[in-house]
Amino acid sequence: MPTPHTDWEAVYRQHRQGLFTLALAVTGSAAAAEDAVHDVFVRLLTRSDTAPDDPVAFAFASVRRAAIDQRRRRRGDGRETLHLPVEDDPSLGLEAADEAQRLREAVERLDDDEREAVALRIHAGLTFAQIAAVVGAPLSTVSTRYARALERLQAMLAVEVAP
Repeated sequence: MPTPHTDWEAVYRQHRQGLFTLALAVTGSAAAAEDAVHDVFVRLLTRSDTAPDDPVAFAFASVRRAAIDQRRRRRGDGRETLHLPVEDDPSLGLEAADEAQRLREAVERLDDDEREAVALRIHAGLTFAQIAAVVGAPLSTVSTRYARALERLQAMLAVEVAP
């Protein structure tokens, strides 16, 4: 049976981008997001109690709480522009870069809970059940937030593309 330390290292290696993306979605700051993720994993790697039933959901929930704390501490500092990872392949040309920028801007206009659902589902690859555990909301609420976010994104992008 692996030690809790080994489990947390594996969770970090496998999910570090998704964890950072969640923290970025919550804090709006790359520096604060990095701090939140690193603070959580320092604590997780030094704890000696048994691992939770779902270490991935536990790690995401812990990072979410740490990111909320970071955001509260920075409240008076002003919020940076949020940039969730959107594939931006320079080899695809200017049109693809413009589309990626429009998608980033549309994601930024989502409500916080919708943006969080998108970050956890698409960027972190969590199931709706895991997302519900992370955000402490019922499964139906999480799936509704995600569906609403996709509908809003589709509407925003359709309006921007229409002649």
